Amino acid sequence: MTHDAGRVAAKRINDHVELVHDDNPELVFEVPRRDWEAFTTAVKSGAFDLRTLEREAEENVA
Repeated sequence: MTHDAGRVAAKRINDHVELVHDDNPELVFEVPRRDWEAFTTAVKSGAFDLRTLEREAEENVA
């Protein structure tokens, strides 16, 4: 695993990339490899916020 963005680990798996936050390792976010470049561009521009995604995931579990 490589560490990016301080506390997020990215692991390349065949057709997708798994992102795991060190503070919440049981929550795994999968990004298709074909979408990886667009995903990282969105994160860097601020258009995609991982904290928002985490809140939405928690709401869906509850």
